[in-house]
Amino acid sequence: MIRKGYSDGPFGQVHWRMLAPEGTPTQPDLYCLHPAPFSGLAFTAIMPHLAQGRRVFAPDYPGYGGSDPFKVEPTIADYAAAMIAVVDDQSGGGPVDLMGFHTGNLVAAEMALTAPEKIRLLAMVDVPAFDTETSAKYRAASAKTFEIVPDLSCLEGPWERGMTKRIESQGPERSFEMFAEQLRPGRLMNKAFHAAFSYDVDARLPAVTHKTLILASQSGLLGATRHAAEIMPSATLVERLDIKRAVLDEAAEITAAEILKFLDRTSL
Repeated sequence: MIRKGYSDGPFGQVHWRMLAPEGTPTQPDLYCLHPAPFSGLAFTAIMPHLAQGRRVFAPDYPGYGGSDPFKVEPTIADYAAAMIAVVDDQSGGGPVDLMGFHTGNLVAAEMALTAPEKIRLLAMVDVPAFDTETSAKYRAASAKTFEIVPDLSCLEGPWERGMTKRIESQGPERSFEMFAEQLRPGRLMNKAFHAAFSYDVDARLPAVTHKTLILASQSGLLGATRHAAEIMPSATLVERLDIKRAVLDEAAEITAAEILKFLDRTSL
């Protein structure tokens, strides 16, 4: 059963989910870092597949999910600091393993750079390592606050992202759950996007020296993910182009198998 709890951090309380394995854990804790604009809820389908001999945590960034509200202009470094506080609280300061998805990969990288002794291995899935021009375009678009108006038209974007694009692979109930979750930050829904597109991937990712799995699915991030693997000195790229959608849900078992194979093999 997935448990829920809170840890105090530099920016208030951080909400997390945790699934423990059957029996005593034999492997380091694994922290799953979520994509924008969702929360640790994104990992609930894959957590049972990952909790093999290890505790699996899925925290919510400040301002998202059940965590405390956050400032108007957060950075990836802020999110990383909040996640490190959870590691300190729940895992005694580590070392722990990290899994990132989309935005979560950048948070994982920053955690490895700012607290390298607390991190053992990284597994990055579909990395938004965009070129400067693409990042600038998305950064400008994500700078706007989410406009809340009495008309339902303001929900068209979240509905498209949470329901329309997901319902075939995730079903109506899970899709609606994800649709509702992204609304929780309110006007600041896009701030994690803006932080991600403001992150200097070409300067920061090459500085990560931890052994890293970069797992690429057949998605719009395929080129960016390959770029991340090229610039990270200790990265191993694995392409699973048979995964075409719902990486953490429909393809959860396949995704988890690749991650566990890397974590368990590298720990030998």
